[in-house]
Amino acid sequence: MSKSKIYLVLQTVLCILLVALLCASAVSIYLEGSERKAANPLEWIYTRDEAAKRFAPIAPLFFASIGLMLAGLILEIRDENQDKPVKDAEISRDLLVARVSEPSDAMKKEQALQKKYLLGGWAAFGVCMIPILLYITNGNHFPDGNLEPMFYSLLTVFLPWTTVGLGCLMVTSVLREKSMVRETEAAKEQMKTAKAAGNQEKSKTVDKTDQKPRKILCAVLLVVAVLLIVAGVFNGSADDVHHKAVNICTECVGLG
Repeated sequence: MSKSKIYLVLQTVLCILLVALLCASAVSIYLEGSERKAANPLEWIYTRDEAAKRFAPIAPLFFASIGLMLAGLILEIRDENQDKPVKDAEISRDLLVARVSEPSDAMKKEQALQKKYLLGGWAAFGVCMIPILLYITNGNHFPDGNLEPMFYSLLTVFLPWTTVGLGCLMVTSVLREKSMVRETEAAKEQMKTAKAAGNQEKSKTVDKTDQKPRKILCAVLLVVAVLLIVAGVFNGSADDVHHKAVNICTECVGLG
């Protein structure tokens, strides 16, 4: 892992931890204030002193995060991939599939699977919303109209079911993305197959086109050769060739 990536991960962790601690401090101030105001409605605890008291334990982490950010600016540490386009599996899939004339069986299978994931994710999310709707529409859960108890009781139902619903959407989204990657690979294979088939067809066409002139040329050369042989026999060239062959065999090779 590069130094810039380690720096970015550390900065991200510090920021998330700082936000979580600040939110926890704000909630604790609110809860304590609600308890004290229940005993004394005129008491006001949301003061600077109380906020400073809650912020004091978090201050070192806050200044560490600020110092880390300034160090990154001074050292010009930046994400290596920030100028690169975001890789989107769906966009890559669409651009590649648009170049395929006829989808293969593997591509059709992945497309059907993606539809099932999409519908299944939203169906699961809708099912998770049913308990929330039933709780809201039941007036017995809100008897006195007090907002704070109503809000807390609603959160106890809303947060778990919403978390489960969003989790289902996330899982199906990841599965759809993997299916898109598989469909992209299938599209690449389909393009290779189509290209190879096109080359073979082109080669056959070229062969068929080239064969006819080649046959004509061979026939012409054969006819010319036969005519020349016949002409050589009639003008005595065959006897000259025979005489030279005999001389070579008797004089050079020593036969006879």
